[in-house]
Amino acid sequence: MRISSIFQVLIIFLILLSVIYVYKEFFRNENFVKIEEKKEFQNDEVISNNDEDISSVIVNLEYKSFDTLGNKYIIKSKSAKKTSQNDEILELQNVSATIYLKDKSPINILSDYAIYDKKSLNTKFFDNVKIDHDDIIIVSQNLDLFYDEKYISLYNINQAKNNNLELFADKIDYNLLTKDLSINMYNPNEKIKINQF
Repeated sequence: MRISSIFQVLIIFLILLSVIYVYKEFFRNENFVKIEEKKEFQNDEVISNNDEDISSVIVNLEYKSFDTLGNKYIIKSKSAKKTSQNDEILELQNVSATIYLKDKSPINILSDYAIYDKKSLNTKFFDNVKIDHDDIIIVSQNLDLFYDEKYISLYNINQAKNNNLELFADKIDYNLLTKDLSINMYNPNEKIKINQF
């Protein structure tokens, strides 16, 4: 009888260890979203500038990321370089990205440059940023995508159009999940303008 009791305690202990392991591996993210990342590299090249500053350049980089909510994020660049401070951070050139939210039309983003965090998928697009979503076209200098928070901050806006409307504002913040939108001017004395053409 004593052996069976010991055996039962061992089984319960193993079950508890298994549950703790599964929880830590799959559910410890604060947002309860597990991101699976696929990396596709084509024509990898390593270019060394000199003995002190050796940097690796990846040509035709593409990352595909999926989360458990059914959303997908694809980012591509003609070239990418690791930063010397952190291997998780990439400096991208000639960037295109697409956000596929479940049951919504895709959001397409183009820019000359971006800073991409491979771990969080957060991306800072800058210089000639163009956003295309449904009938909305926005041209700006900066777009910060906080993928882990499902949040976009678009600022230094040059042009924002939707069908026959044109918006004049400095900054737009958009929550991808709730669709909450905030439109602001840098100068509180200036007003947001909407023109019909």
